[in-house]
Amino acid sequence: MELGLFSKMKIILQMLFSSFMSIELVLFFLLFLLLLIFNIKIKNKIVPIVLSVFSIVGILSFVLYFPSYTLTCIDSFIMKVMDYYYFPSTVVYFFIVVFMIIVCIFTMFSRNMGNIKKGFNYCCSTFVFLLFSMFISLIIQGSLDMADPVALYQNKQILSIVQLSNLVVLFWFIVSFFYNLYLFFRRKFDNKKVEII
Repeated sequence: MELGLFSKMKIILQMLFSSFMSIELVLFFLLFLLLLIFNIKIKNKIVPIVLSVFSIVGILSFVLYFPSYTLTCIDSFIMKVMDYYYFPSTVVYFFIVVFMIIVCIFTMFSRNMGNIKKGFNYCCSTFVFLLFSMFISLIIQGSLDMADPVALYQNKQILSIVQLSNLVVLFWFIVSFFYNLYLFFRRKFDNKKVEII
């Protein structure tokens, strides 16, 4: 069944005001939004803590109430990740390269980022750009169709380039995550000023 945008919006609006429970949910989430917006001005630390705890409790309640659905979602996510690793999509690969270009540009203009993190970002970005350039040159030399996954999967060189690029981006993501986590906890629990590395 194909519905237009206005038809979808009309259905949602009818659902939102069809019962007392729906109206309660609308009011609850409006209150949630107002608290977040109001907290931008007052910068109270209790509000984000309470809302974060409430959100985590909500997710845990959902997981406990729908355990089979949660397991299906996790299983499906893992299967999609594994499927992408062994049979990567050139469309996703293109957006990964665009993402790394954004990371590189952000790093160049960042004033708060430490020199070690900048160097790490530059190394990962440059390596991804090198691999992408090799990917393009192999496609041009072989006169391959980038939209044809079968032709690309049969080429071991192209498949290796895409998979290695994915590993570099995954490595960058994991290191960046733990680096930001480290800085967060240093700022929260150290009394002295944190030196950004």
